[in-house]
Amino acid sequence: MNGAGEQHLRAAGQTGFPYFGELILDCLERTEKAMTQAHAFAAAELSVRAQMMARRLG
Repeated sequence: MNGAGEQHLRAAGQTGFPYFGELILDCLERTEKAMTQAHAFAAAELSVRAQMMARRLG
């Protein structure tokens, strides 16, 4: 839906989650197709920082 009205998209056979398969192949083949190594380290760092800053509730 947009300003021009309702539209239908044919997505049969075009949907899925290729990222996860590419991530597994990155681990096995030591490539960077799904995510660069720098991106993976930055995400891990943010996760650790968030855990360190978190407060336990309850």
